[in-house]
Amino acid sequence: MYDFKRSPTKFEIEEMPIYGGLPIKDPRRNNLKTYGHHEGTYIGIMDNGTPVRIQQDKYYRMSNSPDRVWFRLDNDLKSCNKTRLTSGPTDKYSYCAYDIASAKSLFSWFAITKVINGIYPVWANQFDLWPPNIRTEFSVEYFSLCFSFSLAINSCIVIKFESNNPVADIPEIFIDNPLCPTNPDSFWSTTLANTISSPLAKMLVSAIEELYSYWNSEYCKGQFLENVGLHDEPYFKYFSYSDFVTPYSGLLQIRKYAELNGKTDILEKFEIIKELTKQVKDRIYELLVDEFKYFE
Repeated sequence: MYDFKRSPTKFEIEEMPIYGGLPIKDPRRNNLKTYGHHEGTYIGIMDNGTPVRIQQDKYYRMSNSPDRVWFRLDNDLKSCNKTRLTSGPTDKYSYCAYDIASAKSLFSWFAITKVINGIYPVWANQFDLWPPNIRTEFSVEYFSLCFSFSLAINSCIVIKFESNNPVADIPEIFIDNPLCPTNPDSFWSTTLANTISSPLAKMLVSAIEELYSYWNSEYCKGQFLENVGLHDEPYFKYFSYSDFVTPYSGLLQIRKYAELNGKTDILEKFEIIKELTKQVKDRIYELLVDEFKYFE
């Protein structure tokens, strides 16, 4: 587990006018705790999507390439609604998937929290989550469903942390979306795409691929689009550059753009994804409860 929420050092408090990795305009700089480091060259992500400068960790898991994904994963059932899948580390309870083995573990954990949230038995409320007893004959289908489900409901975004913020002489940082199926360098494309064999999972993935292909061909056309109405989003509001979207923007960014700009053609594609996501979610629950006896 990794986190970047911390107590400021005595030296920082007494000797430094600016410390911590939040954007200089973020009011959370007044909190007793601080987040990240002001000279960090990697990006972490707050719960609302605000980027934070962070340093490399001792396991060298940080990357500015879209070659891994990060999760906030609480381990107790009553906190299921807090879990997230993001482009960078979260401020606490953060775990990294960087290969297929770590992906199977973390995507399964994430999917379980979302699938059982609000419908698990009352007696389980005070327990920590436990790993499912995955039956061999359902293993390939189960992980295909978990991967495709997570592709549909992730919070990954394309973001930029401008240079000279929060202090002078520090570089700009840009991170792309690691769960964009049309980006050949994304974690999805290099690590997960070839593992999807379940017909239902394939249908959901195909719908998301179709959305991205349409988004690029009809809107982005291979370019960045600026001043698109997202300037009040937490990942843009504290910076001086124009808000933007790209061919690889996160699903939540594309959806927000469509909602703000009345793009019903895009929203119709999201409705297809929503219906298929529900079917995948129901099938994961069926496997957990009926085949893996998760609550027995």
